[in-house]
Amino acid sequence: MSSLLRALLAAIEGQPQPAIADVDATLLLETARRHRLTPLLSMVGLPGVDVTLAETLRRDRLITTGRNLLLEQTAEQCTMALAAAGVRVVLLKGLSYNTTIYSAAGVRPTSDVDVLVPGESRREAFAALDRLGFEPRAAAPGFDDADYHEVAWTRNGVEIDLHFALAPLARCHIDYRDVWAKVSDVRIGKTTAATLNGWHAAVFHALHMAIDHFDVPAVYLVDLHRLLPTAHDVAAADGIARSWGVWRPFATAMALVSEFLPARDGRPPAPQPFSARVVRGYGALARVPRREQLVRKLMHFDTRRDAIRYLAVQGRRNLRELYERRVRKRSARQRLALER
Repeated sequence: MSSLLRALLAAIEGQPQPAIADVDATLLLETARRHRLTPLLSMVGLPGVDVTLAETLRRDRLITTGRNLLLEQTAEQCTMALAAAGVRVVLLKGLSYNTTIYSAAGVRPTSDVDVLVPGESRREAFAALDRLGFEPRAAAPGFDDADYHEVAWTRNGVEIDLHFALAPLARCHIDYRDVWAKVSDVRIGKTTAATLNGWHAAVFHALHMAIDHFDVPAVYLVDLHRLLPTAHDVAAADGIARSWGVWRPFATAMALVSEFLPARDGRPPAPQPFSARVVRGYGALARVPRREQLVRKLMHFDTRRDAIRYLAVQGRRNLRELYERRVRKRSARQRLALER
């Protein structure tokens, strides 16, 4: 499976892969869709593939284009509403990449709208989304705590992830003064938002991969490869990752890029031991088991102190959710008994 994934990624990077024509079309499509690569593959013209498969790839790109357009319109509306409330907005992840590192429309799928706003603007941001008809969704234990880093909002099947920080505050120590000072303006529809500096975006991207236990589609590897196009960019992002206390997530993300994408600057360094475990298991169609998720999470804190602080906060939130769930169930049973 990993050899097929490598071949698909090499084709996306412009390297001819005639062996792809010999792969079962069903397996190729399943792998490409699992890793969100079909829109990109529709652009490269895989040699010798079945006409039906080529048409499926093209159709996936058309669907992605339509979905992205809907999300961009929603992002534009939200950006304008937040700006009217005096709230600065930074586009994150998928929609941001479509304005910065991908030049063709519809090649980078994204499932929601991710935006970063200043933490002190939480109340104003909530009010702005509420006026637009969005409703908050309980995405994780403690999502409504004052120090939680994001809250998901939904409207008509479209989700906005409203970030007040790039990661859980107990997870690391990101320099937000530097982050906000180095954003760049981009157009989205008829309005202006901002995107992260490329090095900041790359480190955040790697951290996001770690938060998802590196059980992420391979389009994430393509993203990181394009966010850091030179050795100088990689070195600069590495320094930022160390200063933020997220070097291990960055090292593993870069190890995956080095393993699965064509090398640019000579032979890549050997992966760190904590990275090698992830690299060996990457590319399977099955999801990462819960036990392995926990192992990967613990292996990707830069210090024990960071891990203990994070686990303490998350443990408190999980206990709170468990308590409230049991209280609600008990209250419901009591009401049912009284009604009888």
